[in-house]
Amino acid sequence: MLYGFSTQIANCYRRAAECGELAALSINEGDRQFYIEREQSWLKLARSYELSERISRITTETQRRDRLRRTRAGQTSPPNCPCCGDEMKFEASCPAHGVPVQPTTSAHFALFACPSCGRVSDELVMEPRL
Repeated sequence: MLYGFSTQIANCYRRAAECGELAALSINEGDRQFYIEREQSWLKLARSYELSERISRITTETQRRDRLRRTRAGQTSPPNCPCCGDEMKFEASCPAHGVPVQPTTSAHFALFACPSCGRVSDELVMEPRL
């Protein structure tokens, strides 16, 4: 199997390769053209599946970030900078791998930056999985 691809994508590439081999072995010009067209169709379908999977991953990540932002916005007050005391602003988040949590909970590190002094801080955020 091709690593990093879903079963559907790997199958499309395998079928395209088979059609390419059959085209190379074909003596009849009509048969060769048929297999070349099938090869191109399988490759097009594989690329379509790849694009669909990429869009799905991007959508999932965007939804995760939106949930984190809503979670941060729903809290009573953002953290204050330990240096100057000003309110820090949310900058980004990343998954907290290795943090033990319940199966119904996810953990993220939220990164904050102080607009006044530039200090960066992180905070562990636990939120329910949707």
